[in-house]
Amino acid sequence: MSFLTTVHYYYSLRKNLNYSRKKILALREKKFRKLLKYAYKKIPFYKDFYTSNGIKESMLEEIPIYELPTINKNLIVANFDKFFKDNQITKNKVEDFLKNNPNPTSLLFNKYHVIHSSGSTGTVGYYLYSEKEWDFIKAISTRMFSNFTLKRKKYAFIGAVDGHYAAISLFLSPLNQPEEFFYKGYMVMDINKPIKSYLKDLNDFQPDNLTGYPFGIRSLAQFQNEGILNIHPEVIVCGGEPLLKNVKQFLKDVWKDTEIVDSYATSESLAMGVSREDLKGMYIYDDAVYLEIQEDKTILTNLYNYTQPIVRYELTDILKKSKDNEGKWPFTKIEQITGRNELIPFFINENGEKDFIHPIVIAEFFVKGVAKFQFVQKDQSSFVFKIVVSQKEPLDEIVEEVRNKLNDILEKKKMQNVNFDVKIVEDIKPDEKTGKYKLIVI
Repeated sequence: MSFLTTVHYYYSLRKNLNYSRKKILALREKKFRKLLKYAYKKIPFYKDFYTSNGIKESMLEEIPIYELPTINKNLIVANFDKFFKDNQITKNKVEDFLKNNPNPTSLLFNKYHVIHSSGSTGTVGYYLYSEKEWDFIKAISTRMFSNFTLKRKKYAFIGAVDGHYAAISLFLSPLNQPEEFFYKGYMVMDINKPIKSYLKDLNDFQPDNLTGYPFGIRSLAQFQNEGILNIHPEVIVCGGEPLLKNVKQFLKDVWKDTEIVDSYATSESLAMGVSREDLKGMYIYDDAVYLEIQEDKTILTNLYNYTQPIVRYELTDILKKSKDNEGKWPFTKIEQITGRNELIPFFINENGEKDFIHPIVIAEFFVKGVAKFQFVQKDQSSFVFKIVVSQKEPLDEIVEEVRNKLNDILEKKKMQNVNFDVKIVEDIKPDEKTGKYKLIVI
């Protein structure tokens, strides 16, 4: 039934592209009110949270969205077990699942997709989606392609691959499903391994579609520019981090006939928006998310996730609306997204070559009992990994597992010559000048 559900969503979402702006806003409002009422009635956290803020059930039909209190990652972490109608979902069970099931295609209780991320905050968060909600995400993801067809193609991915990360989870989700038929072949490249080690196989594979983190794809473009790589993808989809203008231009200079796509997503909502060349800008999926764009932050309501409702959630992303009102789609048009950039630590590896550890590999770091962390580079041969530890877990075991995970990262990158210390701290405070938390300090 999963494939049929995806097809149903696909045609339903396709109709929305032809709606008027007024009709899209009405649809968004309708979906928001439905979700809000469900959260109040079925999700213990929201009933308590709204009641304590003087909000009654009778007010939900008309209360302006901006009068509802906002939530953030810290609130979700502190009240995790109360965010679900299904009371078998607990933080401890999710952490045990992630620890014992690193394969991104595995499901919690055989029915929930689990995504984990620290994002740019350093605080570890967990986000769950039902299979039906996952089907919705797959359907709306077809908007990334200007000429989506059912033709079988070869797909390649470069990014973090050894855990329940958003991008690889979506990339592999067709496997063992009817839609796997449309994967003529697929290739996965771990960004935490030397990229050079994949070039021969990638030349042999010749992907039609290349997906991954912009920094990784830019590295491939550099090898293409040097004549070491020789591939000609029809489409390149970038996601997971900002696609900077100079990087996009470099990709276009290298692959002139390739369509460059920028997909906007977060762990809290894997479907947020897209920028395509034919769209001449980025559009937010107003039929899937309700974004309140403010000067210093963005507030997200995920309109399709009823497993773990996210209502008025504070994102650190800063969006700037486009002044162009004559858009191709009836959605909110965006000029740019800021506030997501992370520094990239470079080290000298075992071969004396300069190489990097991708920020998302650090952001997606997971060890049960580690509540918060920060990567501090000292020089090109050493770093300190600061951790805030849950008091419920044995410290020695946590530190040992953290060291093992970091050693695994370094081994894959041929950086076992790089030294590091694991430092337990009481808290990790924001930068004194900016007031913002830094996941990576260099």
